[in-house]
Amino acid sequence: MLLLLLSHTVVLLRVSAQHNLTPFGTATQISTYSIGFPQNAIKPPVSNAFSFDTCSHTGIVSRTPAWWMFQFSFEFAYITDITIYYRELYAYRMDGFKLYVTNTSTIPPVGYLCYEDPDPGLPNITQTIPCNQVGQYIIYYDAKGESTYGPIIELCYVAINGCRKGFWGSNCEKVCSEYCIENHCYPGNGSCIFGCKTENCLNDIFHKFTGVCTDGCKERRTGDYCNKYNLAYDSSVLINPNSRYPGSLAKDGSKISCAKTKGPTITFQVDLKYESIVTGVHIWFGENTSKVGSHIVYASNTSNSWKTGTVLYEEIVLPTRINVSAVFRYLTYVPPVQGTSSELDVCEIGVIGCPPSYYGPVCSKLCPTNCYGPCELEAGNCIFGCLNGWIGNNCDQACQNGKYGKNCLETCSANCVNPQCNKMTGECMGGCNDGWLDSNCTQKCPLGKFGKNCSEFCEGCISHMCDYVNGICDNSTACKPGYVYDKYCNTTCRDGLYGSNCLQICSSFCLHAPCDHRTGYCIDGCIRGVHGTNCMQVSVKTAERVIDVALRIGLFIGGVLLGILITVAVCFVIRKKRQSKKRQGKDNVSKKTQSKDPQHYDDVRMENVSTYQDLRMETGANEYDQICQINTAYDNH
Repeated sequence: MLLLLLSHTVVLLRVSAQHNLTPFGTATQISTYSIGFPQNAIKPPVSNAFSFDTCSHTGIVSRTPAWWMFQFSFEFAYITDITIYYRELYAYRMDGFKLYVTNTSTIPPVGYLCYEDPDPGLPNITQTIPCNQVGQYIIYYDAKGESTYGPIIELCYVAINGCRKGFWGSNCEKVCSEYCIENHCYPGNGSCIFGCKTENCLNDIFHKFTGVCTDGCKERRTGDYCNKYNLAYDSSVLINPNSRYPGSLAKDGSKISCAKTKGPTITFQVDLKYESIVTGVHIWFGENTSKVGSHIVYASNTSNSWKTGTVLYEEIVLPTRINVSAVFRYLTYVPPVQGTSSELDVCEIGVIGCPPSYYGPVCSKLCPTNCYGPCELEAGNCIFGCLNGWIGNNCDQACQNGKYGKNCLETCSANCVNPQCNKMTGECMGGCNDGWLDSNCTQKCPLGKFGKNCSEFCEGCISHMCDYVNGICDNSTACKPGYVYDKYCNTTCRDGLYGSNCLQICSSFCLHAPCDHRTGYCIDGCIRGVHGTNCMQVSVKTAERVIDVALRIGLFIGGVLLGILITVAVCFVIRKKRQSKKRQGKDNVSKKTQSKDPQHYDDVRMENVSTYQDLRMETGANEYDQICQINTAYDNH
């Protein structure tokens, strides 16, 4: 018993000397039995005594692997060891368990296996397991379990000891050295876990104790340990006055090659080509550089206004590293002047920052797509705001429906057919309601138009004035000529009519019908002999021709009528003579009967024949004879 008490005391002392990270995360498990929630295992008391409100307890799912998981609220942590207090008297349910440190929440776990319970025998219900591993998740996993119910996990207390990434010490209060690879160091002594960052040293040369890159850095790297991105590498460097040692020698990564110049007025300027977020500046000077006097470093956004820019540094000591937090394009260094001239050797310059759209320790991460301008270099937050249509620290939240624009402060037009508009521009995606135009549906139809997309015309309305939505004329008591009176004035005159309320008739002298429904104008011209817009005017020549034609027609008609009268008269005479002849014949017969005087009969007959022949020669016409015969037949009838 004394031995057990001493072992527990040693364990407690060991735990108290470590930094427990369980307050900085959350616990989950595959399932929960009763109120045996997963977070019970990361809360006091520190004991193996079981109760549902102090220990975790997974559900009973036969032959299904069980797991309990802890996730850190920060990115990574270095785990030195893990202490477990399992339910007392239930060591057989621990048999065969595994403990993982991983960077994913994948089940079954994929990562570093800190411990696997060995066979044979049952494990201790209280254990401290060393891990010494970097990870994001701690997973207790059991696929074996007991024979009756299968895997069940009952953890009464768990302590996860170590420090979050970048810190060390008994309370993790100290910062890891910046030259540690990925900024990881051991919580116990601060030594670099993965070694020093020397892979970016020029020629792979570094100080064996400090890790400082002594000759310079490989491309696009700067800093003592070459662990920072160098914006100056892709910049344009100008040293004034010019010399045979140009400014480009100060950005080639080598601390041995230097840009040099001398004169009464010297400037050294770096053009980053873009306005960039800068967090620091490194400058390595040569031994000939003038040291006494005031050294000034300016930041500006134009090349010739640096004197009115921001002063980043002004001291009588040569700057070697300047910690700044500024946004600029041009960095200008002005050395002090001794006597009539000054001398300057700049062997290497480093400007710590990231190109636009990148962030991270070595600018390897892309800024959020919807950032306006460069993002913050450590976490990638959009410190200059978001593009139109987006909000949030990372600009990953689109505007709510009905909102758009900068910070989602604009409201979509009420004239959109669809209440949702383009979240960046406010453009109505489904078009506009009747009577509205423009991509944002904020412009009424122009005068004379109405309806969907303002595609309809109120031509018949007085002065083209109508309601821009439904087309009802502003003046509903009358319409323009050519339209039937109603409130829309959109019914044109039917063919053959024109004018106000379509009460006038098109000219009958139009070459082709119909005429213009508004003016009566004969669209295709007039018939021959008339002219004018309405074909109602007769020309002088045409009038003369008409009179001449009329005269000829009159003479012709008169001649025809005269001929008819003469014919009728002749027929009448012939008819009378025939009737007389018949009567005379009857009389002669009667006389012949009575007197039988042949001489007299012959005289009469010869006289009639002679008369008939003379008439035929004068009239010449079988026509008259035919006409007369027709008339005689009609009379006899």
